[in-house]
Formats: sequence, structure tokens, C-alpha cells
Amino acid sequence: MTSKAPNIGDMESHRPPSPPYKHTRLNLIYDMAMVAGIIINLCLLGVEYVLGANFTWVNDVMHFLHVSPASEEGLKNSIHDINAFFTIFLIIELLIRWGIAIIQRRYYRWFFFPFIHWYEVLGCFAILRPLRLLRAFVIAYRLYLLGYPVLPRSWIRKGQFYYELVLEELSDRIVLQVIDGVSTEFTENQTHYVLIEKIIAKHRPMISRALIEALEASLPNAIKLHQTNISQYVAAAVERSIQNTPELQQILKLMPVVGTLLSQRIEAIGARLGENIALELIYPLTEQPNPLYAEVAHQIGTLDFPAPEIEALIDSIVIETLKVVREQVSIQQWKAKL
Repeated sequence: MTSKAPNIGDMESHRPPSPPYKHTRLNLIYDMAMVAGIIINLCLLGVEYVLGANFTWVNDVMHFLHVSPASEEGLKNSIHDINAFFTIFLIIELLIRWGIAIIQRRYYRWFFFPFIHWYEVLGCFAILRPLRLLRAFVIAYRLYLLGYPVLPRSWIRKGQFYYELVLEELSDRIVLQVIDGVSTEFTENQTHYVLIEKIIAKHRPMISRALIEALEASLPNAIKLHQTNISQYVAAAVERSIQNTPELQQILKLMPVVGTLLSQRIEAIGARLGENIALELIYPLTEQPNPLYAEVAHQIGTLDFPAPEIEALIDSIVIETLKVVREQVSIQQWKAKL
């Protein structure tokens, strides 16, 4: 006879899932009686409120029905007594179920029961008596799991929709408030740099490994792709260096017959030598794993945090990320279901 909070997500299925517990005929009758009793009690609470509020239209109705003030007062007292009796019954019933739960050890600790059934505990208070409707809903959903369509599926789908709507709106407001607070902290204070520096210091090994993987994945292919251009550039640079060496040109001018030919041969040899040197320098850069990449990644990963460029970069990334998250959270997903 316990009432556990329902899993709203299960309501989407067209066929009720198998219940995780056994339910006897006595439990079934008791649950249906409780649902009916709670609904009647809430209706009587509404009648009691209407009669006690002294609305003009209520007095007109009583006068039209020829109800005397004494009869009206007696009706109010009777309804009040019935509601009070039902509240006492709910308190006693809750204590009995708590005792049964302790005896059967349904929960990990004996005092978990009132926290799990918080809506029933709060529903015993006069000001929170509308929460009793939540217990009726829980019982009705449990009967639905057992295959008894107490509530129409359209009602369940609508209830799920409005439940998700309220939950989404509340969570969105909380998230937006937190994001606005973080954005204000970033724009007005500088204390967050200490926290960011600690985070970066903690993750420096991961940053270095990520940089090594990025360098090894992209740089060798880029070098091989531009290998011809690099070797030609080095060959041209060596050739220009030979041409721009005055001492060598003066020596070649002393040889009037073979000087020009020898100069051309030296430039060609220099160009070929430059190409070979470039290829020899490129080859180690394309090997994997490459200790040079590890050293470069380590040096980048150990950069000092207080650099203004790094601070500006971190501020920009965090603020833009918060803006994107805020825009995404501001989208009301429930409207797409309408």
C-alpha cells in the first residue's frame, strides 16, 4: 500500500510497463478507495472554502434554495468535521504504513519513509492539503502500471507535457541566472584567473599530450605536401648566396676562360646541395614519434599564465561559450511539441 513517486518518462509508452512489485486484490481495492476518498476530500475542501468565504453569489444561492442560516452553519460544521476526520485518518494511515515499511525493511534506513513520501507528510498540514492530489495521482499511475486505465492516456500525455514544461522553465531560469552571474564575475572581477590558472596547471600533461597528437597528425603530412616547394626554396637560397658572395666572384673573375663556366657549375652544385640539405632536414620532421614535437608541445604547455594574450584568449573563449550556452538554454523546447 506504499505510494512511490512516479517516473514521468514511462508515461510515453502506449502499453503500461510491467510493475516492479506484486499487487493483491486487497491493495487494488484500497488504492481505488484512497483515490476516491482523496478526490471527495478535496472537493469538500473546496466547498468548505467557498462557504466560509461569504461570497455574494453563495448567499444568493442559499437564499434561492431557502436554506436557513442555522442549516447553512450546520452544513459548514459537518463538512469541516468530515475534512478533519479525513486528515486524522491520513495521519494514522501514514504512521501505520511507516511502521509496515520498517517491519518489512523496504528502505535502507527506517527514517527514509517520510522523505520518500514527502508529499503525503506535507499534505497532512492544513495549508498544504492540495498536495493530497499528488498522492491520488501517484496511486492512479501505479494502477496504470498494473494495467488498469484509471486515467485516460490523453490526460497522462497532457500531464507529462505540462510537467516537462514546468520543469524546463524552472531549470532554464536557474541556469540563466547562474550564467548571468558567471558572466558578471568575468567582466567585473579578476579573481577567476587564479582558478583558471589552477585548472590549467592541473591539466598541463593532458594539454601537452593533446598538442603532441595534433602536431604528429598534421605537421608531417603538411611537410610532405610542401616538400618540393621547401627544397626548391632552399636550393634557390643557396644559389643566391653563392651569387651574392663577393670573394667567390672575385676569384672566378681571375679566370677569364673558365670563370663563367665554373661559376655556373658552382651555382648548380649549390642548388643541388640545397635540395639535398632540405630533404635531409625534412626527413626527421616526418618521423613518428618525433621527440621534437614532444619538446615543442612541452614548451607550449608550460607557458606562463599571466601573459596578457593568454588572459584575453581565455576571457574571450569563456564569455563566448557562456553566450552560446545562454542562447541554447533560452530556446523553449516545449514549444516544438505543440
